[in-house]
Amino acid sequence: MQCIRKPLVQSFRLNTLKAGREKILSLLGDVRLRELPFYHDGFYVEGKYALGNHVTHGLGLIYVQEVASMIPVILLEPQPGDVVMDMCAAPGSKTTQIAQLMANEGLLIVNEISRKRMRGLTHNIKRCGLINEAVISINGQKTHRIFPDYFDRILIDAPCSAEGTIRKSKAVLYHWGTKNVLRMSRLQIGLITSGFRALRPGGTMVYSTCTIAPEENEAVISYLLEKYPEAELLPVEIPRFKTRAGVTHWQGGSFDKRVKQCARILPQDNDTAPFFIARITKRGVQRHRMQYLGKIEFDSVLSETFAKQYGTNQEHLEPFAIFKGRNMNYISTPEVFSFREVNAVRKGLEFGKIYDQQIKPDNDLVQLFGRDATRNAVDLKEWQLKKFLKGEIVKFSSRTNIERGFLIVRYKNLPIGVGRFNGKEIKSAVKRERRIP
Repeated sequence: MQCIRKPLVQSFRLNTLKAGREKILSLLGDVRLRELPFYHDGFYVEGKYALGNHVTHGLGLIYVQEVASMIPVILLEPQPGDVVMDMCAAPGSKTTQIAQLMANEGLLIVNEISRKRMRGLTHNIKRCGLINEAVISINGQKTHRIFPDYFDRILIDAPCSAEGTIRKSKAVLYHWGTKNVLRMSRLQIGLITSGFRALRPGGTMVYSTCTIAPEENEAVISYLLEKYPEAELLPVEIPRFKTRAGVTHWQGGSFDKRVKQCARILPQDNDTAPFFIARITKRGVQRHRMQYLGKIEFDSVLSETFAKQYGTNQEHLEPFAIFKGRNMNYISTPEVFSFREVNAVRKGLEFGKIYDQQIKPDNDLVQLFGRDATRNAVDLKEWQLKKFLKGEIVKFSSRTNIERGFLIVRYKNLPIGVGRFNGKEIKSAVKRERRIP
């Protein structure tokens, strides 16, 4: 209780999908940092700093995330080419971390049943430049009906009574109650049993909550172990980070002794939020998934126009699908394009549109595929960059052969976004919701 009364230490992780580690750290030179001892891309912020206003945040180069919240995905160990599900995804902190460890390859199914929370989720997915995701909205307790024995890895960061977020917001205490704890436990049992049935034999499922209530943690795991003999707990080990074993007795009741292999993260041990984590695998014989036999759409006109206009290597786009969506063109991995099991809310990343034989690429696409641009790309100074990211017009006198129209804006050789050049000024194409204050 003494530790919970203290505010959390601010922390974040790098998003290396958009830029290399050292490049991002060079842009964070004005922030005092301390690397997490167990995670190469995670950092503490020393002192107070409004990271949400920092240029790296707006560009999707960092994701502000609590330290203990990073651990479930680290233990999930997603690999490039895997088929992965994030069952309860909003607001997207773990979704984007999974995609980063998958190197933006394979298929990441991102599920969120709440339409209200979907907007923030898709905003973060786009901000971080994901192209291997298909966003869906189904009842997580019915996952196994659509995807039996389907996923290589599943993350269930379950809705909970949120006792672990008290350090962030004392308002949680006003909503807490034993009835809510028991209601959440019933929901969590439905999620974990459905998720387990959707897991392929030999796959890995991580169940986590940001609460310390045994009814929502060990009781849920114990139920799964008793109902499914093929379920097996894997050890949870995090070097240089203290965890405690799961409890086997609580308020006169007892749980399966194997729950000791789960991990309890208490706030006083590492100065983090409380958390609970379990790693589960499934014994059995692997079955082959049905393969997509249709054509992978690839819009060569868009690809060629982008490469010609900006002098980029067209071969970098060839491993992907480029296709038309509702009012926009998209780019994704072939696995995402071929996903057909359920209608997706979103697939991949916006590519851009063609105007008068020029392409206006998406700002996030430019950050991923505009690094080798040799034409129609300009480097801004720091004061110009700040004006550009605020959505303001930047005066620019070009001494080089830069065409009027859309161009790539860079800072320290890092592509930042798209502007429109009229010969004297660059008009920012940064959308209003992504501008920095």
